[in-house]
Amino acid sequence: MVLYSYAVCLFLAALATAEQEDLTSNLSADLNAVRLKDVQIQLVQLNDKLNTLNSQMATLMEQSCDRKTVITDCSEVSSKESGVFPLRICAEPTYNVYCNQTFEDGGWMVIYNRNDGRDGTFNQTWEAYKRGFGHPNGEHFIGLNRLHSITYGSSYEIAFLLTTNGVEQVGVYDHFEVDNERDYYPIRKIGSARGNLRLFRDNINLYKFQTYDRNNLHPLARDTMIEEDCAFWFVDMPHAHASAEFKDFCTNLRRLKIMIRKRSGTA
Repeated sequence: MVLYSYAVCLFLAALATAEQEDLTSNLSADLNAVRLKDVQIQLVQLNDKLNTLNSQMATLMEQSCDRKTVITDCSEVSSKESGVFPLRICAEPTYNVYCNQTFEDGGWMVIYNRNDGRDGTFNQTWEAYKRGFGHPNGEHFIGLNRLHSITYGSSYEIAFLLTTNGVEQVGVYDHFEVDNERDYYPIRKIGSARGNLRLFRDNINLYKFQTYDRNNLHPLARDTMIEEDCAFWFVDMPHAHASAEFKDFCTNLRRLKIMIRKRSGTA
C-alpha cells in the first residue's frame, strides 16, 4: 500500500511537471509570436521611413539642379543666364556642368576653369584627370573620359580664355576633338585659330595629355608640373626641355578657362 501510494505520488508529480513544461512551452510560443509580430511591424515602419527618405533625397537632387531639364549639350539651354545644368552623356549618370551664356552668344560648356588657385586642386594624378574633379561653378576639370565621349566624332569648337593682370586674351579654334585613353587622350583634331592667344602651333604634332605621374617629358619638366600644379596637352619631349618657357606656360594655366561649343548647324 505504501509502495502504491508512493508510485501514485511519483506519477502525479511527473504529470504536474509535464503540464508545467507544456504550459511554459505554450507561453514561449505565444511570446515568440508576439515578438515576431513586433519585428514585422518595425520592418514595415522602417520601410516607410526609407521610402520617405528616398523621396526627400530625390527632391533635394532636383533642387540642387534648380529643377533644370537634363541636357546633352549647352546649346540646348534656352535661358540667357549662365549657370549649372545636369548633363547626360550616353548611359552615364548625370553630371553637373557650367554653361556660359555670355561669351559669343552662349552655348559654351566650361570644361576647365582656374582662378589662380594655389590650393592644389589641379595637382592631381592621371586617374583624377581622367575622372574629373572640382565644382562646376568654381575651379574644376570635366574629366578626359567625358571630354572624349563628348567631342570624339562630333563637331565642336574650343575657346581658351587667359586673364593676366586684368587683361583677357582669347583664342578660339574652330574644331576640337579628343581621342581615347589608349593614346593618352591626344588632341585628334585642332582647327583654325582666331583671336590673340595661341596654345598650339600646328595640327601636325601629336599633343598628348600629360600629368606629373604619367608623361613622356624631361625629368625637369615633371618637377615643374608638381611645383605649378600643371597638367595639359604637350608634345612628347623626353630629351629636351626649355625650362623658362615651360614654367611660364604652366604658370599661365593657373588663370586659364577652357570652353567647348557644338558648332552651329551640327546635330
